[in-house]
Amino acid sequence: MLQLDPAFLVTLKRGMHRGCTLLWRERSWGTSLGALIGIMILVQMLLAALFSVAAVQKMLVAQSDVRLEVRSDAPRAATQQFLSALKALPYVADASYITREQAYARAAKEEPDLVSFLEKFGMGNPFPDTIGVTLAALDDYPLLSTFISGAEWQPVVDPTFLSTISKQEERMHELIRVARGGRSLAILLLGITGGVLLSIIVELTRLRAFHRRDEVLVERLAGANAATIIVPFAAEAAVLLWMGILVSAILMTIFLLFLPLLVPALNASGALGTFREEVSPLISAWFPVCVILQILLAPPLATLGAWLGIRKDIRSPSLG
Repeated sequence: MLQLDPAFLVTLKRGMHRGCTLLWRERSWGTSLGALIGIMILVQMLLAALFSVAAVQKMLVAQSDVRLEVRSDAPRAATQQFLSALKALPYVADASYITREQAYARAAKEEPDLVSFLEKFGMGNPFPDTIGVTLAALDDYPLLSTFISGAEWQPVVDPTFLSTISKQEERMHELIRVARGGRSLAILLLGITGGVLLSIIVELTRLRAFHRRDEVLVERLAGANAATIIVPFAAEAAVLLWMGILVSAILMTIFLLFLPLLVPALNASGALGTFREEVSPLISAWFPVCVILQILLAPPLATLGAWLGIRKDIRSPSLG
């Protein structure tokens, strides 16, 4: 088990107490805190964007439900065998038989205008029996197409559906590429934001070290080690960073709660209601975890920023 030097722990404790005391006494950190809150709000927004992309991908997978039209003269035993073979495929998440009555009821819910048109002109139920297939991943369309092309399944599935699969495959692949591009962009922006946050901490440390340059000089002349000088500045930066994280998380939570009022389309009956139903559980489950991770990462980031900001001032032959 890792054992820390007791002398280092004492230095750390004293340095943190001293840093917090100076921070409370001076109270000249309002501008720095405002900058940290601003950058942390950007971090929370980028995290929300990542959750949104994940919800979009989940919706695309749900919409990738492939409908295989069953031939009207298909033997029942062959149909059952085909359904069982589909369920056994490793890249098929689910497969179910959908009767024409079920298809009509689903259309009445999803496309009421179409059903109203059919009923108005007495066209009856035009939907055939189908088999709905949900793939484990959108990239598995070619594998499904190859499986359906097997000669043993031609008496069961209408082969003309293969062209529809190709069109749907192209559409879904395009959408998933856009979603993946958005995710990569959000991750890149998070990395850039982390670099900007580190630079703010460095400049904050330099500014506070400049105002206390005489104090730092006295410590150097007294032979203080590097940790004794750095820890107070790191403690100040960590406290400010914690405050920025908590304030930004609270503001982001309030914004998300009132977002449906600002964007009516996000209401349950709105055009984006389905998207809200998908993304809300993700944010509820993972946003608090992300905030906790930010809180845990604040001290190491503050220490690195403090060291980068004051390293030139603590270089002395007596420090080694």
